[in-house]
Amino acid sequence: MIIFYQSWEAYMSRIIYIPVSVVLITAFAANAGTFEKGGWSASGCGSMPETPVVDSSSVDAFNRSVGKINEWQKQIQTYHDCMIKEANADNAAINKSATAEQARINEAVEKVNKEAAAGKQKVEQASSPSSSGSSFPSLVPPPGGGMGGQPGY
Repeated sequence: MIIFYQSWEAYMSRIIYIPVSVVLITAFAANAGTFEKGGWSASGCGSMPETPVVDSSSVDAFNRSVGKINEWQKQIQTYHDCMIKEANADNAAINKSATAEQARINEAVEKVNKEAAAGKQKVEQASSPSSSGSSFPSLVPPPGGGMGGQPGY
């Protein structure tokens, strides 16, 4: 007796979630930024420069404030550029890892589907004509709806 899963897609979806999750966690751990509690932050840029306070109590105090603001703007631009560089590096690493994992999953599904189709054909040929009323479920094509062939972000 041959047992086919009622839903090949349901079976494969369980297998897909685990490796993709591992890939994404690994990508975040291996690159520049950190991902914790649903938020990403740069890890190699230091802390964000403190915003200066504008002191308008006098002309001299205000002029000193403007000087501090000008210096802060240089610091915040450096921090911003660093943060963007890290974010772009992480995005590229995640995309590369997720795309590679999708290809690996699709190859595995295609291989299993080919083997199942060959097995089905063998069983059908070996079946007697009187039992030709049995039907076999059709195979589902490789996944692609979940991530659309590209990482879904």
